[in-house]
Amino acid sequence: MSREIELSKCKDERIREVDRYYQTVLLTIGLKDHLDNHAKECRFVSAEPRFFAREGHEIRPDVVIQYTSGYGALCEIKTSLPMPDGYLLNSLSQIEKYSIDVTGWDTPDHRVKDHDILLFCHALDFDRVVQRIQQWLEDGSIKISKKLCICEWSTITSPKTGKDVVLIRKRFGDTSCDELNRMLQENIVVDIQKVVIDYEKCKFTRKEPPLEYTMQELWVNVFREMTTKTESFEVSIDEILKVAIDYYIPWSNIEGEYSQVRRTWIRKAVEGFCAIGLAEQSESNPQRFRILHQKQIQKDILDYMIEALCNLTIKQTPKRPMVDQEATTPQKPLSDFTRENRADVS
Repeated sequence: MSREIELSKCKDERIREVDRYYQTVLLTIGLKDHLDNHAKECRFVSAEPRFFAREGHEIRPDVVIQYTSGYGALCEIKTSLPMPDGYLLNSLSQIEKYSIDVTGWDTPDHRVKDHDILLFCHALDFDRVVQRIQQWLEDGSIKISKKLCICEWSTITSPKTGKDVVLIRKRFGDTSCDELNRMLQENIVVDIQKVVIDYEKCKFTRKEPPLEYTMQELWVNVFREMTTKTESFEVSIDEILKVAIDYYIPWSNIEGEYSQVRRTWIRKAVEGFCAIGLAEQSESNPQRFRILHQKQIQKDILDYMIEALCNLTIKQTPKRPMVDQEATTPQKPLSDFTRENRADVS
């Protein structure tokens, strides 16, 4: 394979990964916007909650919705699903975990009467996935004890308005909320331009983003919050994290809510900047980095980063490893971060 073909393939794959992640963000904020502004019998709770089963293990749904009836829904968003049945079954088996009763709901006792399972599946995968799910439910390959509703979603350009929209519609099953069923049956249409402006600081889901996605967000938004000048500046991972937590607000105010960003994502992004010459690790203090923000990048910053990282991958040039002494414990909840005046963010 020629270098040009290899580079083109690498760039296409990375662009596709970034686009898939961003589409998931658009779907999430689209659901939030629609329910916040149009629903009376159900509400968007969060995209970042923590739920626990009786056995103690954690459940992490992509989106949580609660109904005024005292019921709720755990939602799983799939941007793409694998073609081979074995991999598809493994990917879909996650919704089995949502079939058990869990705590963590936005109620006084953190419980609801019962809950539904909503699967949001991309239009390109929908028919194949529904066919397989029906088959696997019948033969017992997948066991789901809750009410299952599957919705199809896609991003399209509206032929009427010419605007880019997210289209969400119910294609299989129902929820326990008549209002939500009606909305999904009639199609939820999300104006992408509107929600991008209204929710400009909602850019991350719980899932780890592609490296280039985080790098772009830090370069365009967080670093501009850290300096008003177009020049190099020196920072630590923790200093970047503090600003990022203030910028990317949590999805909700639920007790124990986590911030959108993670320390490990930022560390990997800074390592990426160092690898492509947009940052340098300090020789005198390996915990600090000089961000070369004065560099004039003529092309789109995301395209620049993707091409630079692909070139690095193809050349397989060994890079100087970062000295990382961060703790191995997970990042603390936002409430702990605030309570401790952000002194400990590892």
